[in-house]
Amino acid sequence: MSIKYLKPNTIKNKTVLLRVDVNVPIENCKVADGFRIEQIVPTIKLLQKGGNKIILCGHLGRPKGKKSNQLSLKPVAEKLADMFGMKFIHTDHKVPDYHIPHLIFYTGDIAQDKHQKQIKNIPAKDLVILENLRFYKGEEENSAQFAKKLAGLADVFVNDAFGVSHREAASISAITKYLPSFAGLLLEKEIKSLEIVLKHSKQPFVLMMGGIKISDKVKTIENLGKKADKILLAGGIANLFFLSKGYEIGGSKVEAEAKKTAWHLEKNFKDKIILPVDVVVADKNMGKNTIRVTTPHEIRKDETIYDIGPKTILKFANELKVAKTIVWNGPLGLFEVRPFNTATMALARVVGGVSTRKAFGVVGGGETVDAVRLAGQFEHIDHVSTGGGAMLEFLAGEKLPGIEALK
Repeated sequence: MSIKYLKPNTIKNKTVLLRVDVNVPIENCKVADGFRIEQIVPTIKLLQKGGNKIILCGHLGRPKGKKSNQLSLKPVAEKLADMFGMKFIHTDHKVPDYHIPHLIFYTGDIAQDKHQKQIKNIPAKDLVILENLRFYKGEEENSAQFAKKLAGLADVFVNDAFGVSHREAASISAITKYLPSFAGLLLEKEIKSLEIVLKHSKQPFVLMMGGIKISDKVKTIENLGKKADKILLAGGIANLFFLSKGYEIGGSKVEAEAKKTAWHLEKNFKDKIILPVDVVVADKNMGKNTIRVTTPHEIRKDETIYDIGPKTILKFANELKVAKTIVWNGPLGLFEVRPFNTATMALARVVGGVSTRKAFGVVGGGETVDAVRLAGQFEHIDHVSTGGGAMLEFLAGEKLPGIEALK
């Protein structure tokens, strides 16, 4: 069975429960990065054109079924109100009924009938966003009872939350049993872009992986490694390979318990894996006078690897420049701190330089997306995914519960 995608006039004059991924960084009670929120706007506008009443729902953090002011979706609701030019209303019961459109942040207990009635009485001109769904234990338990309560608010369900579609949750999976269900525009874009990588990739195919943990990425490396011509490894992942070879890595971050994983990958993809030939190191305090470039086998005990070196940057760049397909996940060094951002920024520009023209480029993962933005390459890359873990699982060939539930 195939997924039902939204088209103009697919849904008209209905109440739509729209699941979105608004798990965004909050600083000083404000949204610090609105990327994920911006990506859901096209779906909201399409549904508005159909005269639909829209009830948005999502989560923030891991409250584990307990209410928390720090994990309230109020900053997200305020951001949406600004984006849509609507008057912001924060309420748990009384809903205003006058002409101007509102963004209503509704915090009442949606499991109670009186609050369900309140929400149903909200006019279609207003946008509604519910409080953090993970304040309810039934959400992460994928509870049928909680899913029925959510379904009772609407006529139709739309999933536009790719970033959490790899999770079994009431608002992602169970709810599809109780309402006609569709994929939103963002979810459609994610699925079709990543399917190009899995089913229609062109050679040369270059996979570039960074970050600390290899355990989250090993299945993706194994699956894409079969298609890829080159696998470029940096960051903590490369450190693990150095450790497995018996090199000294000093205080460098590494998932040491996964050494066998590095042996396994090197055995299977020996001719494809490219490791750094030089690295940038310094003492644990990152003192300027201690920064130096060295080969991986000449690192001292009192040093930490913070970036890949100039020879490696050139080596990686040469592979990326001839690629026809590129997938990148994970920063290549401590890019938040200068001068250890050199490799990540330089290679982000290379990826942006060949994407949308010579190569089909896909980038994902929170820190990687931040790096692409800092390098000014956002609009030059074919697909910047809103889901780190979900993207990795999809590209690993795994079935995502939220997507399977729509079939």
